[in-house]
Amino acid sequence: ASGMRTQIFLLALAICIAHAAVPVIFDTDVGTDFDDSAAIASAVQNPDVDVKLILTATGDTVARAMIVAKFLTEINRTDIPIGVGVKTDLPAGPLFGWASDFNLSRYPGQVYMDGVAAAASIITASMSAGETIQIIAIAPCNNFPSLLSRFPSVVKGAAVHAMSGSIYRGYGNSTTPAAEYNVRVCPACATAMYHAGWPVAITPLDTCGTVRLAGAAYDTLLAGSSRPSWLLTQSLLYWAKHLPVDVSATTTIWYDTVAAYMASGPAPLLQFTDIRVRITSDGFTTVDPSGDPVRAALAWAPGGEDQFEAGLAALIAGQ
Repeated sequence: ASGMRTQIFLLALAICIAHAAVPVIFDTDVGTDFDDSAAIASAVQNPDVDVKLILTATGDTVARAMIVAKFLTEINRTDIPIGVGVKTDLPAGPLFGWASDFNLSRYPGQVYMDGVAAAASIITASMSAGETIQIIAIAPCNNFPSLLSRFPSVVKGAAVHAMSGSIYRGYGNSTTPAAEYNVRVCPACATAMYHAGWPVAITPLDTCGTVRLAGAAYDTLLAGSSRPSWLLTQSLLYWAKHLPVDVSATTTIWYDTVAAYMASGPAPLLQFTDIRVRITSDGFTTVDPSGDPVRAALAWAPGGEDQFEAGLAALIAGQ
């Protein structure tokens, strides 16, 4: 009987482990381009993801934290802590005004003004519990030099999934690689992230650079019954009006949603290639045999991008 109880316990434990949500930390410049908001919405709607912290990056990081705080409050997810990251002199984004009426002091959840230290604390605690934190890096990497210099041991307890770089394809699916924004803003910061020694997986422009919702997928999002889909749509309309850009028939490119997808599991809709890269001083991500190892999503599986866009819309819409 004792042996049977042990077997039942081990089976139950295995089932729990198999269904354990993936612990993630977002590193985001939400408020500039809208894809950050979409990536965050997809993660909070995903039962396979456990968002441990949303850390703001670059520019006015307090104002970015206000955007996060308003969004999380409106969708009743104030269990998610917010971290204020390293401030830089980048200009405000089109979405900043949307949250200008929401002071951080109103946020019922935890706000860490030293968000980098908060991220390190979460990673350290997860290491003690035998977990690896998946960092969804969807911003210029300005927080990473601080994180790695102040808390170097975090590389043992985290892996990075980044919207980063341009290997063979550039913006607009061009065959000419580009100095991708998240790298170009601070090439030295990106180098620090790539060179840290933790596992790094990237979705460069080669795969994320054409992702947008249109047609049936966009209709699914707009008709969504979930609170996140309604709020995302309202903030999208505000953002588009103040940019301005026309989103009546299609979204803009939602680059960052692919990184969030990668962090949530095996990502079978993508095709990965192990390469080595080097960051140039002008922000290009070049293949170099002596560079840092990365697992790069360089192509979609057959039909993968269409499936991803349809699934992304359904996920956010609560279907």
